[in-house]
Amino acid sequence: MPVARIDRKQNPVGIASAAQAQGHALIEALPWPCIVFQREPDSMLTCNAAFRAEFPQHGAVASRQAFERMFEATGGQGGSPIYYAPDTRRWYRMEHSELPLGDRADALFLINISECIEVLRRHRAQHEQLLSTSRTMSVGEMATTLAHELNQPLSAAINYLAGCEQIVDGEAQDSRLRQGIHLAKRQTERAAQIIGSIREFVRSREPHRRNLDARQLIQDVIELLRLETEQYQVSIVSDVAEQLPPIFADRVMIEQVLLNLIKNAMEAMHETPPARRRIHIAARLDYDGMVEIRVSDQGCGIDANGMQQLFTPMYTTKPDGLGIGLAICRSIVEYHEGRLFAEPNPDNAPGAALIFTVPRGLA
Repeated sequence: MPVARIDRKQNPVGIASAAQAQGHALIEALPWPCIVFQREPDSMLTCNAAFRAEFPQHGAVASRQAFERMFEATGGQGGSPIYYAPDTRRWYRMEHSELPLGDRADALFLINISECIEVLRRHRAQHEQLLSTSRTMSVGEMATTLAHELNQPLSAAINYLAGCEQIVDGEAQDSRLRQGIHLAKRQTERAAQIIGSIREFVRSREPHRRNLDARQLIQDVIELLRLETEQYQVSIVSDVAEQLPPIFADRVMIEQVLLNLIKNAMEAMHETPPARRRIHIAARLDYDGMVEIRVSDQGCGIDANGMQQLFTPMYTTKPDGLGIGLAICRSIVEYHEGRLFAEPNPDNAPGAALIFTVPRGLA
């Protein structure tokens, strides 16, 4: 029996069969925007209610070429493009499919991924903030070390120059030697004052401490490192004690400590088979009433010599390391009235654990 044909002037969607009617009904029922184009000639066949609601000013796009001008394509993760719509200020991923809505018809489904992009943006901003804090604290740590190391030779130089002044005290007032010694002493005293100012500036920085949820802080750092752990095939398991009290700390600083310890643990497992690359993060209340956070790995471990020098500034076992990461972490923890230490894993298990303590929150 011949199939009845429907005049396209009366039915612009072009439903010429029961299958086409079902395809049209399916598109209308979809929760995400969908638009259908005919390949030849390039023209729009239909769009669903979700598309018209998302793009009210583009409910009747003339062609696929006109539709593509609505978006700006950019490279996404893995090289797969994502699209930005300036009109709606939203990000989309497009999926293609064929539906029975006419000869050579293509359906484009627009998946709104703006929320995912925003989450990634926040993670990137947080990561940049942590890196900025790390660089700032590295400069502060080096400034403190340099100030301490330079203070002694400058003091000695001032004393030597004062002695030289006494020796040439009998020289004429316009003696070039006497003038030179006097000017050198003044410049050395000025350098000592600058060094003292730097020490005071570094020492006077007061981070903002408040009550923090340790469980949430640990989860935030794990999520921040999610892409790196997937790349290096490392699994992270957290074990936070029930009824763990909040900690009293500066969020960014303690996140930086935890981030540094986890990344060190990942690097320690570089030679570990992927199946055993596991980091265990535990948090509990210790016997002193402090909150103890332990980061354990299954890597190469730390020998006796390394245990003694682990937190010494400029000591490192990495070919491109600076040797200031753990020293900075120790400074942060000590500022919080806690302590940072390392110990081997129990029962001669491979790897090591780095543990730090922070005070419990204020009531």
